[in-house]
Amino acid sequence: MLRHLIARFVFLLAAICAPVLATPATAATDVSTPWTDEDFASLRLISAQTQTGSSDTLRLGLEFELQPDWKIYWRSAGDAGFPPQLDWTGSQNVGDANILWPAPHRFSIFGLETFGYKNHVILPIDVAIPDRTQSVAINLDVDYLVCSDICIPAGATFAFDIPAGGHSDTPTSGASTASSHAHEIEKFVSKVPLTGDNLPIQVSNVFATTEGVDVTQLHLSVDGLSKAGVTVDDILVESPLRIGFGAPVAVNKDGESNNRHFTVPVFGLNADQDLASETVTVTVIAGPLAIEQSRTVANGPDDASAQGEPLGADTMASATGAGANIWLIGLFALLGGLILNVMPCVLPVLSIKVMSAINAREGEISRVRSGFLASAAGIITSFWLIAAVLIAIKLAGGSIGWGIQFQQPLFLTVMTIILALFALNMWGLFEINGSDNLGTAANDVINQQEKGGRHLSSHFMTGMFATLLATPCSAPFLGTAVGFALAGSSFDIIWIFTLLGVGLAIPYLAIALQPRLAHALPKPGRWMSVVKAVLGLALVGTAIWLLSILAVQIGLGGAIAVGVGLVLGAIFVWARKRSQNLRPRFVFTALAVTGFLVALFAPGFSKPPAPSSVSTAATGPLDWQTFAPETIPALIADGKTVFVDVTAEWCVSCQVNKKLVLETAELAEFFANDDIILMQADWTRPDPEIADYLASYGRYGIPFNAVFGPNAPKGVLLSELLSRDAVLNAIKDARSTAGLASN
Repeated sequence: MLRHLIARFVFLLAAICAPVLATPATAATDVSTPWTDEDFASLRLISAQTQTGSSDTLRLGLEFELQPDWKIYWRSAGDAGFPPQLDWTGSQNVGDANILWPAPHRFSIFGLETFGYKNHVILPIDVAIPDRTQSVAINLDVDYLVCSDICIPAGATFAFDIPAGGHSDTPTSGASTASSHAHEIEKFVSKVPLTGDNLPIQVSNVFATTEGVDVTQLHLSVDGLSKAGVTVDDILVESPLRIGFGAPVAVNKDGESNNRHFTVPVFGLNADQDLASETVTVTVIAGPLAIEQSRTVANGPDDASAQGEPLGADTMASATGAGANIWLIGLFALLGGLILNVMPCVLPVLSIKVMSAINAREGEISRVRSGFLASAAGIITSFWLIAAVLIAIKLAGGSIGWGIQFQQPLFLTVMTIILALFALNMWGLFEINGSDNLGTAANDVINQQEKGGRHLSSHFMTGMFATLLATPCSAPFLGTAVGFALAGSSFDIIWIFTLLGVGLAIPYLAIALQPRLAHALPKPGRWMSVVKAVLGLALVGTAIWLLSILAVQIGLGGAIAVGVGLVLGAIFVWARKRSQNLRPRFVFTALAVTGFLVALFAPGFSKPPAPSSVSTAATGPLDWQTFAPETIPALIADGKTVFVDVTAEWCVSCQVNKKLVLETAELAEFFANDDIILMQADWTRPDPEIADYLASYGRYGIPFNAVFGPNAPKGVLLSELLSRDAVLNAIKDARSTAGLASN
């Protein structure tokens, strides 16, 4: 709510200054309703257009700002909930309205699977305009369900008018119909799953099997993954039958890395119902790419093979069979746990145990063996406790996902500061007292127990202390394991954390089998300082990489300011370490905190770089020129053919077009002809010039591709998803006869 209070305060100041500073043109670019605020959510209706324009469709956006832990639902809510319902009664010059649903997130709680959105989301809405020469009066009632620990039905009413205009038949007439919200709406349009048949990845081989009485599995394949450079994150299945579908389970590959096979549990299928011959809608979410295709469920694997490539033996396997990737991740977890033993925070605990084995007399070998086995049991038990906590978090609907929002300057800044602090800690410039006290307490307890006794409980506690001390060191390994496990089932969590525990316990198990192996284990020494120095350098390298990404968002000057703040903070931390007196240490601490605060707040005072007309991603084989649409008529008069591409870093379809069509060897060679000019605009950040250019063609989103030439001075517009033939045919139609002869 604080965000909206600040926004309203700024709006009040703007209203006071409006007679002096504002113009009618700038005021008209903001077409939105006021926010409707509730304790759990705020929402409003926004428009991508200030006028009806030359299109028969009006693009709106229903914007939600949800409080933490609250969510709304996708078009198919899952086992509970319902999606937002729209009532356009009272609207004028409004036809059919279609919500463009961005790819949702899966929420699992107490065995229920639901789909929806958290935090911030805009639901794009395309509204048909029966008569674009007349104004549009919007009157919208929204009913929606918002859930956290409880579910609350809520509603809101919105109204505004969109005047007629901006529908000149001449694209270069200068009429602008793009609002200030067009860019934000389009970013969520880019998250809507692609539809159709000619997609970068495809769904095939869909069939169902039934085992016993109640166990039904839907089998399907996803093709084209390696070619598109993506991996499957989730698969959502919708059916006209009143049944539910669980989370997908990856089945072993059939030797073709480009294809993956999955099984999806089916719930609620009655005895008299059969999935065979039913049409299901399959939505595949693969990183930033999402696709949606309708498929008919085949009678069995033999009939399903007609839908795509032949099925391998692994596809016939039971859905409970783990995919090959879980074994690979399991191996990484095992190795990660083993490597933890040489980390400075864990090695002292192991060293104490090792010294007890070295000093043991031959007659005490059996006691040493049982003690190390008990320690190994303590380690594994501790990891099971961690797994239980993670499962509880998942069942309680905790946020799952480890994706990094690199487009958020605040996130990048905070992560850079954290990495810098970790590096300083690795170099010994400051210590976390709680960890030291914990290590001292652990060592004291272990020493006391080793002196007294023969109780296995003391050795068991030693193992638990080892796990406890490993926690800060294990963050990279633990993060990888949790990221994989939480994307799967409760079994995956238990599996991965059991192997992490076994990995950490390997030295204990090895010494239990052969106590004399203790002599071969490394002892603490100066080499530990080298390890910490190397780890610190790695963290600094990562921080520098994040600063380079931050420079793209806030400009080079802002990123340098963040870096300077971090360097100053590090210098004062170093000075504090070297100082012995209390007063200078206090002063240096205050100055170090100030340096880190400068780094934290610098992005807020930085001026973002001016939007580039050429995409920052345009570093491939194509020679793109600066976006200058005013030069196109002169280029055409000179006999040139101009290919225009409007793209953005966040536009998945744009990246698909670039990788699978535009930058292929054949088209790259074709574009190298002297009479073809490639012109690219980058809409990664809001740019009114680009938005107005799109609006002049009745477009408010990207990808946008057009070809201009002597035979097509007004341009040949291409579809959003390009194909080789479509591009070549458009250029052929636009080029002059002389241009064709020179090819």
